[in-house]
This record gives sequence, structure tokens and C-alpha cells, in this order.
Amino acid sequence: MTREHAFTGFSALKAAIGGIALLVVGVTNIQAEEEKVPILIGEVQEIQGPKRVVSVGKFDAIGSFEQQYGDWDVGGGISSMMTTALVESNRFIVLERANMGQVLAEQQMKGQGVVSATTGPELGQVTGTNFLIYGSVTEFGTADSGGGMSLGLSGGSLGKMLGVGLSRQTASGKVAMDIRLVNATTSQVEEVYTVSEQIDNSAWDVNVGYEGVSLGTNQFLKTPLGEAVRKCITSAVQQIAAKTNSLPWTGHVVDFDGGEVYINAGAETGLKTNDKFVVERIVKKLTDPATGELLLLRKKELGLVTVTEVLPKISLGKFAPLATDAPQRGDLVVTAKQ
Repeated sequence: MTREHAFTGFSALKAAIGGIALLVVGVTNIQAEEEKVPILIGEVQEIQGPKRVVSVGKFDAIGSFEQQYGDWDVGGGISSMMTTALVESNRFIVLERANMGQVLAEQQMKGQGVVSATTGPELGQVTGTNFLIYGSVTEFGTADSGGGMSLGLSGGSLGKMLGVGLSRQTASGKVAMDIRLVNATTSQVEEVYTVSEQIDNSAWDVNVGYEGVSLGTNQFLKTPLGEAVRKCITSAVQQIAAKTNSLPWTGHVVDFDGGEVYINAGAETGLKTNDKFVVERIVKKLTDPATGELLLLRKKELGLVTVTEVLPKISLGKFAPLATDAPQRGDLVVTAKQ
């Protein structure tokens, strides 16, 4: 082979390798740019007035489900998916409560002078919640009517399955959740929802299992089990939006000075100039010592506030008294009835 032929062959090989590299990079980029599958699969109604502030507690597993699946962290995964769905709806301000212990620890260290006063979160700067969302996963998975094969989670993922696939003819199952909407101001349970969806395995390949599939990922959300979870969560978010829309928005007085009330919410929450609120003070709150259930809540109306200035995180309004008591830090600010 001549030197010219060898050089030509080397150049061709180099070009081919470069082409393969570009192809691999292109495929990688396509995979990286794969569109995230949303949790919500339906519309959520608009909520009148300021956005309600909500936070989601960790869902638990109860009864026979817990006995069957042991310590699989289904509840933690469903809680995260519920949080994501509430954010996707763009109807709420969603607070992160799962890691609140870490935030409070940082605040305490700052208050005790352990860390620099110029860094870390300020004491009392955690945004207050209007509603808390708790839940229990009562059914989750697929059972094969012939052999009792089950699907579940192990250590927070859908790996380590008891079977390798689903039977298209015999596999059936259900996802079900009990969800509680709690008023954070009164501790009263405003509503209890039960949502459930049958798992449709008609299009699920008999040889395809859940090995290595993680809860909440695109791969999981496209499975029959993931589709059922998405439908349940969508139904829950739609019902939560409908209920919170029927309840007044509640904020708090930050300060009262010179006839002006400072409210702990602003443009980011959706407050606008000329919005009207009632300032209320809780004068008596009685709860059952055995169950913690709210038995009596008495409030006193102090006056009306008309918003005159809206900043990103705080609003100011002129106060018109209805009683002799002046507003104080921590008093309630409630949407006025039209």
C-alpha cells in the first residue's frame, strides 16, 4: 500500500469515527432534552383572590397495604408527586415542609450565634401556610389473579420486583388514597377526599417489568401504574382547588403603624391595590385534650383594610376600625365578603 493510500484510508477512518461521535452526542442530547412528563393530566380551576399557600406532608401507608409491602417508601414518593402537581397547576404557592427541620435548625444556630449573623435564614421568616395536605396510600400496585404477583417499591424505587412482568389477560390492580385538607389557622379538617383509579394493563407488554424504574420518573409515569397515580393526584388537586376557592384567604398582620396595616403577602401571592380584608383576632380556641379536635373558635373583628401599596412579599393598607382594639402583629387578615 502506498503512503497516499494509507493516508487516504486513515482520513476516511477518522471521518467515520467523528461521524459516530457526532451521532452519539446527538442521541445523548435528544435523551437529555426529553420532555418531562407532567403529573397533572387535566385542567385545574382558577381560584379567586390571592393564591392559597399550601404544603404537603408525607403520605403514609396503612392497614393491609403496609403489611403486604413492608417498609417500601410509597408514601414519600406520592407526597413528592403531589407537591409537583400542585406547582404545575399554578394555582397555589407551595411551601417545602419535608425539609423544614433543616431550615429551623439553621435558624436556631443563627439565633444562638453559632453561625454568622449576616448569613442563614432569619428567625420568623418562614412563610405561613393556609392549608396542610396529608394523605394515606391505601392501595398501590397490581396483583396477578393466577399467581398473586405484586408490584411495589423497595427503598423508594420500583426495582426488586416480586415478578418479571405482567399478564395482559389476568393482571389487575388499583391505586387509592385518602387525602385530608387541614386549615392551618384553625387546625380544622376542611375536607376528606378518597380518590382511586383502576390500573389499565391492556397495553402493557407481558415481558416488560418494573426492574430499575424509579417512582416519579418519566419511565414510571408512562406505565399503567404511573398513569393511575397521575389520575388520582389530578383528581385530588382539582378537588382541593374547588374547596379552597370556596374558603376565604387568610394572612397575618406583620405590623400596624400610623393607621396602616402591613400584611405578610404581596404581589407574589396575588394581592392587588384596592383588595379589601377584615382584620380578626382569635379570642378563644378550645380543642379536645384527647383528640386535638377543634371544639370552639371565637374571633373578633377589629376593622377593615383596603390595600394601597403592594410590594413583592408585603402589602400595606389603610385601616378602618370596627372596634376599640388596634391590630397587633399576628392578627388574622381575612378576605372580606363581597
